[in-house]
Amino acid sequence: MDRDGTAEERGGTAEERGGATADQDGAAADQDGEKWPLLYMGTEAVDEYARGRALQYLLQAHGYDLRADGRFGEATHEAVMDFQEKNHLQADGKVGDRTWPELLKQVGPGAEGPAVRAVQDLLNNVGLGATPVSGKFTAATAEDLKHFQRTHRLRATGRTDRATWLALLVDQRPPVSAPEYQRAPVSRPPVSPA
Repeated sequence: MDRDGTAEERGGTAEERGGATADQDGAAADQDGEKWPLLYMGTEAVDEYARGRALQYLLQAHGYDLRADGRFGEATHEAVMDFQEKNHLQADGKVGDRTWPELLKQVGPGAEGPAVRAVQDLLNNVGLGATPVSGKFTAATAEDLKHFQRTHRLRATGRTDRATWLALLVDQRPPVSAPEYQRAPVSRPPVSPA
């Protein structure tokens, strides 16, 4: 569990701030039970792939000078700790149920910058595979995002919101070099056309 500050310290419970509920362990979960991925630095820099790059792009969007290489090393750890301190979260260096929501930026048509790169990189890694990672929120990015939102039973707005970020972060595929059992697609119920 991510222990990066309590709900009370941040002005209410997770449920009061956006419809998330707490499970018996106290970890915030979305209404459909999805939990925010937990990223942290181990004894050595770990390659977190698209989630790690998304974290680094979001930290860049908050003014941190980081390379978005997906590796959760010392520089990323220090930036996370600083971000947590500045946002009155428990500074434990873990990015999970309390830190992700604070990092998120709503992006949509016309937006530019590292938060857009985060969305594009995540979209590119969820099976669509053709979303250009340019940092400019183009019409193609909006269409890819709407497709993702429809297939995940989210409101297809073409803009990111908390539920869309959560789904993007949870639905990431491991790299092709991962063992076969880790590359098996996640089974989801069929989606009726909207």
